[in-house]
Amino acid sequence: MIAKVMRGKDTRGLLDYLYGPGSANEHIDPHLVAAWRTLAVPDPGRSPSPAADLAVLARRLDRFVRPRGRHHVWHCAVRVAPTDHPLDDAQWAHIARRLADAAGVAPAGDARACRWVAVRHDGPESHHIHLLATLARQDDTNPDIHNDALRLRQRCRELEQELGLRPTSASDRTSTPAPTRGETEKALRRGRERPTRTVLEEQARRAAAAARTEDGFFTHLSGRGVLLRRRGADPVVGYALALDHDRLDDGEPVWFSGASLAPDLSLPRVRARFAGAPPTPDPAAAAAPWSALATAAQGAAAAWPRLADGQRAAVAAALSDAFTALPPAAPEPWRPPLATAARQWPHAGRPPVATAPTPVAIPVREAARALCATPERAATDRPGCRTALEALARTAEQIRSWHAARSWGPQERAARAAHGLLCEVLE
Repeated sequence: MIAKVMRGKDTRGLLDYLYGPGSANEHIDPHLVAAWRTLAVPDPGRSPSPAADLAVLARRLDRFVRPRGRHHVWHCAVRVAPTDHPLDDAQWAHIARRLADAAGVAPAGDARACRWVAVRHDGPESHHIHLLATLARQDDTNPDIHNDALRLRQRCRELEQELGLRPTSASDRTSTPAPTRGETEKALRRGRERPTRTVLEEQARRAAAAARTEDGFFTHLSGRGVLLRRRGADPVVGYALALDHDRLDDGEPVWFSGASLAPDLSLPRVRARFAGAPPTPDPAAAAAPWSALATAAQGAAAAWPRLADGQRAAVAAALSDAFTALPPAAPEPWRPPLATAARQWPHAGRPPVATAPTPVAIPVREAARALCATPERAATDRPGCRTALEALARTAEQIRSWHAARSWGPQERAARAAHGLLCEVLE
């Protein structure tokens, strides 16, 4: 069960969407399954009465909203897997109340909590509900919704076990934020192949893999045509990126902080890459980057059994930079699957354990820097690339097995996918 939280400022507009056909006619039989109270809440989906129209329901939901309140609409879409057994209205109502309680919008037994409704949609391949709440308690105070997404994730896992639904992994704050629906639709409207968030994550990841200093990281980003904004001066405490073509109505660029692109792209995590980095390129790695990567991966594999968990996490993180460097430096036919592997691996490089310094991770990152520096020359060395990929595959499989032994599901799945793509290239 997945619960995705969004915020808005138009109660009536969201109700129009929830009771409408949906963007692709996916809203089949929209109707109310639960609300802040059990009686006298209109259901525009099932009642022909004028008193049950959308405007009436919107006014009742907004009854305690302060004038000029900003983004007072709390919206949570809750979806079960297509393979899960069907749930009836009573079960969906139970889910809605449990989630409203977990999120803090309507704690169980609190008669003065926020007003909310849960609308059910059924389609041929999708069974889900939407919770809509107005963030204004009926005692004129604000609800406590801090960390609502994490609390919802835990409650979803409890409900999965209770209702016999397919289990999902616990949240460990290691996932890469996916583009929002609005970001995706904006990219499509403007004829862009990918949302801005995805482009910026890739650019930041490449710059981090290629740089050996913080200044070098920012220089790489500027050289790729990315707009850069640093937070703080001495020292810099954060950064944000934007694309020149993605701007708000007032002309201001749409900025994304490094941490909002991916957990390992926050400034502290980027800086951690540079610990132990040689101040100048390693001549041996620069002359033969594939050989350097093969040697580094073999060294990591040999040291793996005696590494502590934090050191293993550092090796997994270093492999993220190696995967990032692969596609531009590989022979042309191998680039598409390696590009997919580079997108798959980063979550495997973020296990839910703090990294600890280890010398075996430094040569992996240095080999990645060498590949980033001379991708055209490296692309001509097909045998060297194959040898490096074989060594990388062995190390990736060790990391996958470690994730599986620790029951780190998302990391294990990411490592398995990336390892499978490496094996596909080597076949």
